[in-house]
Amino acid sequence: MTNAKDRSNRMKNLFANVDRAELEKHIPSPAADKSKPHAAGMSGAVKSMQQTFSAVEAENERLRAQLQSAEVAVELDPAHIIPAFVRDRMDFDTDPEFPDFVEGIRREGQKLPILVRPMQDRPGHYQVAYGHRRHRACEILGIPVRAVVSPLTDEELVVAQGIENAERENPSFIEQALYAADLKKRGFARDVIARALGRNEEKGLAYISILTATASALPEALVRKIGPAKSVGRPKWEKLGSFFKEQKLPPDLNSAVNGLVGSDRWQALGSDERFAALLRTLDRPTPAKGAALQQLDLGDGLVVTTKKTPKGTQFSIPEMAAPGLSAWLIERLPELVDEFKRSEQGVKS
Repeated sequence: MTNAKDRSNRMKNLFANVDRAELEKHIPSPAADKSKPHAAGMSGAVKSMQQTFSAVEAENERLRAQLQSAEVAVELDPAHIIPAFVRDRMDFDTDPEFPDFVEGIRREGQKLPILVRPMQDRPGHYQVAYGHRRHRACEILGIPVRAVVSPLTDEELVVAQGIENAERENPSFIEQALYAADLKKRGFARDVIARALGRNEEKGLAYISILTATASALPEALVRKIGPAKSVGRPKWEKLGSFFKEQKLPPDLNSAVNGLVGSDRWQALGSDERFAALLRTLDRPTPAKGAALQQLDLGDGLVVTTKKTPKGTQFSIPEMAAPGLSAWLIERLPELVDEFKRSEQGVKS
C-alpha cells in the first residue's frame, strides 16, 4: 500500500520529460463538458458512462494540478546558457577525466538534467545553478541540454549548488576554500555560505572561517595552476600557505616556483602530484649552524639544493623534477672523480 507522498513522487517521475503545453492540449476542458445538456430518462448504461467521464474529468484536474507543481525538464540550446556567477569547482576543461565524461554523454545521453534560472535582462537565455560539466559536454557535442528551469534568487542558486554537491562527489578542500572566499567577497552571509557548502549552521560557520583563511593566504592564480588536488586536505594546504606572506614568496623561492610551474614536467603531472612537487620545492631543509644553504636553479623546474658545512657538502636533487638524474650521477661519480683528479693535476703541472 503506497501513501500520498509515494504517489506524488511517482507522478513527478512520470511527467519528468513531458511537454506540459503539449499534454494539456490533450486534456479535455471540464467547462466544455459541463455545458452539455443531460437528457431525461437516460439509460443506466449512459449514466454509468457519464459517471466514468466525470471520474476521468476529476483525474484530469488532478493531473493539471500535478503538472503545475512538478519540475519538468526541457531541452535548451547550450549556446543560450551561461555559467553561474560563482563556481564551486575549478576549470574542468583541463581535467584529464573530462574527455571521458563527454564521451559518456555522447554514447549514453544526458541522464540527469541541469538546473538553470532565466536571465531577466536577456529573454531566452539562462544561467546555470548546477550541472556545469553536463552543460559544457552538450556544448562540445553540439546537442541540446536537458534542464529544469526555475526562477532562483542569488542565494537560492548557491544553496542549490550545495544541495547537489551533498548528493555527489564533494568539491576538494581547496575548491571549497576558493568558493567560500568568492562568496564572501560578494557579500553573502556566513550562514548562507555554510548552506551552499552543504554544512549545518552550527559547525559550518567555524569551517567557513578556516576555508576563507586558507584561501586568503595563497595566491589564487597559483592555486588554480595546481588544480583541485582531491587527495590533499586542510593540513597540507595550511602548510603551503605558511610559506607565503601577503600571498608572496621570498625572491629565491619565487624564482624556484616559477621555474617549476613553467616546466614541461609540471604540465605532465596530475593535480595531486603538482601540489607535492610545489611543497617539496618550498619545504627546504633549514641550514644548521655554520652551514651555508644554496639553491641552484638549473632550469626546466630543476632546483638543486646544496648544504655546505666545514665537514662536507650535501646535494639534494628533487626526483620529481628530474627522474633518474640522481641515479645517473651516482653511476658516473667514479668517472667524475677521475676527471676532477686529472683537472687538479693539470693545474698543478
